Amino acid sequence: MKMQNKIALVTGAALGYKNGGPSIESAIAFKLASEGAKVVVIDILEKMGQRTVDKIKENGGEGLFIRTDVSKTDEVKRAIEITKQKFGKLHCLVNCAASYEGNIFKNVVETPEEDWNHIIDVNLNGYFRFAKYAIPLMLESGGGTIVNISSCAAFNVLKSFSIYPVTKAAINALTRTLAIDFAPQIRTNAICPGFVRIANSENDRTPEEIKQWIEGIAKGYPLKRTCSVEEIANVALFLASDDSSYINGECIIVDGGRFVSDTHEF
Repeated sequence: MKMQNKIALVTGAALGYKNGGPSIESAIAFKLASEGAKVVVIDILEKMGQRTVDKIKENGGEGLFIRTDVSKTDEVKRAIEITKQKFGKLHCLVNCAASYEGNIFKNVVETPEEDWNHIIDVNLNGYFRFAKYAIPLMLESGGGTIVNISSCAAFNVLKSFSIYPVTKAAINALTRTLAIDFAPQIRTNAICPGFVRIANSENDRTPEEIKQWIEGIAKGYPLKRTCSVEEIANVALFLASDDSSYINGECIIVDGGRFVSDTHEF
């Protein structure tokens, strides 16, 4: 029980893909809860967010859902205040919430300004807001850990894929500044996943199409397979717990070695 007696808050942790599989965010919430944490689930999707909490409770854990739009400061502040009222403390913040509204597969010229601003406001500023208003409560609680979900796209960009890598590179920089500013009371690290198999990405495909699609992507990875949401959750648990007690300011790539290989097939 590596998170026993800890209060953890996970943003974007709604569960509810068409085929019922977990997202990265909800998998992290489940993992922390399975290790003893009381988990505050944050999401704008009320029914799906409550489903995450319901599943945590079904498995013997304790959770609380707070509907929150991470792009709105008042709602973020409210979520932290409710957390304080309910649990009195906060020991772990996992920033995951992201928006993919609009077509993110565009270059800078093609990207509508409103899409650019919206993605930055959710994917980057949402992390800033929760850090800004959660850190004081974490310090009152004796310190803790922050885990930011970033991406390999922060290091290795693709053609006509501009806004997403920009936000992830900025998240890595934010991670390092938090790690310096609030140590030793709070350790801050980031996870940079490569391609992760999530149920949402498999929607509207037949089982055979899914198999061929996954096998095609896996060819570009030295381990010859793609990553599961549970494997990202395991890294999040490691960084959130005392197992990583001397790790601070790191942006850990979790991509099966693809980033350091010469193979770039998709």
